[in-house]
Amino acid sequence: MGLDALRLQLLSNIILLIGVIVAISTIIYNVSIARKTQTAVFLFESRSDARYVHSLHVLKKAHLSGKSFRSFVFAVGSSTVTDEEIRERSKFQYILNFYERVAVTIRSGIYDEEMIKRTSYSTVIDTWDIAEPLIKALREDVKSTTTYQEFEWLAGRWKKRPLNSKRRWFIY
Repeated sequence: MGLDALRLQLLSNIILLIGVIVAISTIIYNVSIARKTQTAVFLFESRSDARYVHSLHVLKKAHLSGKSFRSFVFAVGSSTVTDEEIRERSKFQYILNFYERVAVTIRSGIYDEEMIKRTSYSTVIDTWDIAEPLIKALREDVKSTTTYQEFEWLAGRWKKRPLNSKRRWFIY
């Protein structure tokens, strides 16, 4: 095999390697764009979810009332948990289940965490802080430490790395 043939073979291999690198880069880029697109669709749709908005308001209203969230799970004294409290608890659980699913999809790499964090950071952290006593009561009631563990993971993760308020999101 001559020197020219060896050079052609080397050049051919380099071109092939460049092609493979470009193909892999394109796939990675397309997956990233698809994840961001899915996240954007989720964010727009969740803002128009009436049950989401309503359950968030009901949770905050119950928190502001000063009533113990344990009373929505356990009877106080000789009384029983009322049907109204059970209905309210199901509304609370809607928002908790919502954020549990969000955490699972973020952890699984389905949704773009940074996009969701930038749009929902305060709501997620506030909801966790408000609902933590309720979650502890629910865990006690069902005798499980894993109830809403993904939501807890997400809130803890974001608390450790809060949004950077000095970061600028526009181009000069």
